[in-house]
Amino acid sequence: MNFLPFVVIGLVSGSVYGLAAIGLVLTYKTSGVFNFAHGAIAAGGALVFYSLRTDHHVPWPLAALVSVLIFGPVVGLIFELIARRISRVTAAWQILATVGVVIIVEAVANIAYGQQVKTFEPFLPSGTFQLGDVSIGYDQTITFAVGLVAVTALFLLLRYTQLGLSMRAVVDSPDLLDLRGVNPTYVRRSAWMLGCTLASLSGILLAPSVNLDAKALVLLVVQAFGAAAIGYFSNLPLAYAGGLMLGVAGSLMTEFIDGTSWLAGLPSSLPFVVLLIVLIVTPKRRLARVSLVPLRVIKPPWQAPGRVRLVFCLLLGVLLVFVPKLVGTRLDAYTAFLIYTILFLSLGLLVKLSGQVSLGHLAFAAVGAVSFAHLAGHGVPWGLAIVLGGLITIPVGAAVAIPAIRLSGVFLALATLGFAVLLEQMVYPTTLMFGQTTNGVAARQPDVSFLDSSRGFYFLVLGCVALVVITLTLVQQGRMGRLLRALADSRTALETHGLTSSVTLVAVFCISAFVAGIAGGLLASFYRFATAATFGSPGSLILFAVLLIVAAGAPWYGFLAAAAFVLVPTYITVSGITDYLNLAFGISAVLVALTVDLAPGTPQIIRRLLGGKSRPVATVEADSQVVAPVAPVAPVAPVAVVPAAAPIPAARATPAASTPANSVEVRDVVVRFGGVVALDGITLRAPGGRITGLIGPNGAGKTTLLNVASGLQRPDRGAVMIGGDVVSRRGPAWRARHGLGRTFQRVQLWETLSVEENVRMGREAYLAGGRIGTQLFARPGESRTITEAANDAMELAGIIELREQPVRNLSAGQRRLVELARSLACPFGMLLLDEPSSGLDPGETRIFGQTLQKVVAERGVGILLVEHDMSLVMSVCEYVYVIDFGKPLFEGTPREVGAAESVQAAYLGVEASDDLFAELVSEDA
Repeated sequence: MNFLPFVVIGLVSGSVYGLAAIGLVLTYKTSGVFNFAHGAIAAGGALVFYSLRTDHHVPWPLAALVSVLIFGPVVGLIFELIARRISRVTAAWQILATVGVVIIVEAVANIAYGQQVKTFEPFLPSGTFQLGDVSIGYDQTITFAVGLVAVTALFLLLRYTQLGLSMRAVVDSPDLLDLRGVNPTYVRRSAWMLGCTLASLSGILLAPSVNLDAKALVLLVVQAFGAAAIGYFSNLPLAYAGGLMLGVAGSLMTEFIDGTSWLAGLPSSLPFVVLLIVLIVTPKRRLARVSLVPLRVIKPPWQAPGRVRLVFCLLLGVLLVFVPKLVGTRLDAYTAFLIYTILFLSLGLLVKLSGQVSLGHLAFAAVGAVSFAHLAGHGVPWGLAIVLGGLITIPVGAAVAIPAIRLSGVFLALATLGFAVLLEQMVYPTTLMFGQTTNGVAARQPDVSFLDSSRGFYFLVLGCVALVVITLTLVQQGRMGRLLRALADSRTALETHGLTSSVTLVAVFCISAFVAGIAGGLLASFYRFATAATFGSPGSLILFAVLLIVAAGAPWYGFLAAAAFVLVPTYITVSGITDYLNLAFGISAVLVALTVDLAPGTPQIIRRLLGGKSRPVATVEADSQVVAPVAPVAPVAPVAVVPAAAPIPAARATPAASTPANSVEVRDVVVRFGGVVALDGITLRAPGGRITGLIGPNGAGKTTLLNVASGLQRPDRGAVMIGGDVVSRRGPAWRARHGLGRTFQRVQLWETLSVEENVRMGREAYLAGGRIGTQLFARPGESRTITEAANDAMELAGIIELREQPVRNLSAGQRRLVELARSLACPFGMLLLDEPSSGLDPGETRIFGQTLQKVVAERGVGILLVEHDMSLVMSVCEYVYVIDFGKPLFEGTPREVGAAESVQAAYLGVEASDDLFAELVSEDA
């Protein structure tokens, strides 16, 4: 068999995929914003080229120059402005902006040229030449050569020019680049212009193979995501090589699977298979989000008091009951509106409540629809078939949750999009789902004999909506809802307070998939057919955009989004209204994403009118560090510091019997990050009943050591022990449930919650643990336990007066006290505190030290304290470890550490006094 023709074809298409992939990687590396609209830019370039060449009869070389060298850079300038604006908001809003551009381009293409695909005439020379027994076209050779030349030129630019070096440097340290006189904004702007130019070029080169079909072209270029994944979204040569490999592999597969119908979609789906595999197996640190600036906190939508929401729900229910008498012939539209309300509510459970970005939600509905259709077609009663269709969707939701366990933000969005496209291209055409014809699978409606079929089905769907609203409201108002809201803010904080978040994520995906499956079954029954066109992957992008545009709480966002999606085009009978509406959705998505952190929120007059009590909110930016002084704490008599007589002195207090294991020990720990050794043979023990210090210069590895102890970082060598038991393979949630608490150098709070809610959530996460039952339902009496623990912890930390303040409005010092109080609300036997006094003034630091001593004295817990404030360390610690460059340097009592010449030279400076300890203690006094 001669494989050379397939290799040639694969190299041509693969070169274009690689070209698009390096443009995508370049913009992502330099800005930290992943451009989901990369394929839309390619489609836009092809549209401009087609318009100039076909509509305005411009010679193709000039049309190509305009499309590539003018359209590409101009779009790059626009995208750089967008990326700079959205770089300070969370991933969901960044994704919304770029998804909005995709929707805009597809809508504009349909408005300009209609739904019918127009022929994109080839423009490159069409002759051939012989290479052995294979005829190779000049157009193929030119396409491959253009890609290769572009990649080579980019490589030389990055390696040998000042601009290229700046592009590589801006990823690692934009501030340092700025100090050297190079404007990081100029560098990123250049990268965006170059990346969009490459995208436009790839669109023109690929367009002849799919003609003028914006959706197909967007999807074709999106295959470059798979090539970018091979390069770990960061390595340009690997990304280009990945494009070549995918092109060749896909081309060869068309020959190998010829005649195997169920594998017909594999060649076009291969990039998404690779994308999913890379996202699942790649170490998380290789997929870390590039964060160049601190993110702003987006205020959650205000909600009226419960009684007001209940009244409005009842009023809406009454109105919906009378809809059949009010809308006449538009009743079917209102039935569809109710079904899409269920679909939006299921998506909102993921996106709005738990912060999990899903770009393939219609795939769940598709599984539910086809399952219902097949079951009902085999005689299963209608209602049972609807429920079973939803249940069949649950394992699909659990499978999609696998990437969610490891990933978040951009990479979870990529995984869900890849899953949806893979299902659409490989499984939709099989007899398992919709089959290869456009007719789909027949689905029947129920026999509602007491009313005519339309009214009867409407009321049946209305009953389903009521059940879904009640069920999801109970979930959102219960423990699971509180955990999901906290999960959207900081998964790490939940894990380090005892919650196994993987269980929570699987649960929410399964619940969401079940409800979406119900909606899919209702849609199939409504249309009387389940067809693949109803559940295409582009529709999932529109659902995501419309949902985030609607700034409302549950369940109102479901009704409002469905009304915009279904009812508006029913009342506006303009030709092509769907495309114009999609254009409006796309523009709104971009505008909302650009201004979401500037939204004023619900006016105070409406809040007062509806009887809501507003929390006092300081008039500062979300990332401001100054609000009000820390609430004072009653003075506490300092606990005497007893020098240790041995390297590891005995604990001076016996913990209560109910206290979990209260000691932590690391033995001969080694941690490597690539070729860098962060920790090299560190051994340390922090027993209960005392405060153990850990000090060292910046970059010494202190935080890495705490990450190893708490389970956030697995060591390359060595062991971790809690209470004498080896726990090296246990995760942070398990360690937290067995007594290990943690605060962070970069404070991990749930930003959308108040101070009291943060402290309460710490204890609730501990109680929810790792079982689905305890995460869904609280045991009797737990609410009282949580309240008492939270009040005691806030009182001890001195923040009781701040209990109703949103934490996003607190100063840096106040935020650290909230994090400490949250840990104190849990029955931890050992606390790992990472620079907890940062942001406190000297007086507050002294009181803070007394608080730590009081906690140790009264509760018998142990504390491992990482600090740069030496006066605090020397006054409260009984034993201190010193590390430098990841290696142990010294250990001993505070007096011994202060007198050690090696410590003075490495940490405190060679000019330090021999009587350093006395000086530091006197400073603290």
